Amino acid sequence: RVPENEDAKLPGGSGGGGPRGTIWYELHAREWPFKTQPAEAIIWQVGRGMKPNLSQIGMGKEISDILLFCWAYEQEERPTFTKLMDMLEKLPKRNRRLSHPGHFWKSAE
Repeated sequence: RVPENEDAKLPGGSGGGGPRGTIWYELHAREWPFKTQPAEAIIWQVGRGMKPNLSQIGMGKEISDILLFCWAYEQEERPTFTKLMDMLEKLPKRNRRLSHPGHFWKSAE
């Protein structure tokens, strides 16, 4: 399957970055956007292009840029799946030590 074909199946067509942005927000904030507000208020705010206050979450600039790109008000400005993957690939990498689970397979003698 080609990512562009998968984009067409998502809500909002090829510009369906909104749901991806919400998932991205939840992964970093560990909560839902607008979590304390009733559904009617959320619908009204999203319909007017309002976004949660990202400064309270403490996301890095690169992370919040991707989120705002996904939450663009105009559907045509939202990233395709391919563009989103490119943006994720360009994120700064953290230096992490690889874990080697091999010692779990050895019997305790």
